[in-house]
Amino acid sequence: MAKAVVHGSDYQSIAEAEQAIDRYFQDRNEHFRLHRKRAGKKIWGQEITPPAFSAANNCKDPMWCQNR
Repeated sequence: MAKAVVHGSDYQSIAEAEQAIDRYFQDRNEHFRLHRKRAGKKIWGQEITPPAFSAANNCKDPMWCQNR
């Protein structure tokens, strides 16, 4: 969601940003409601960081930061 809605955006107000986030989730959920598919083995085990809790782990995509 951060890449799709927040980064690189220049909203005029907090309300406008909240509307964009709400719209993103509504569109995404509607798409998945109409086109159901199980993720299964496609996503598990491909985490950027180890799947263990750490207060220091922010799970940022390292490739996104390098392209800016």
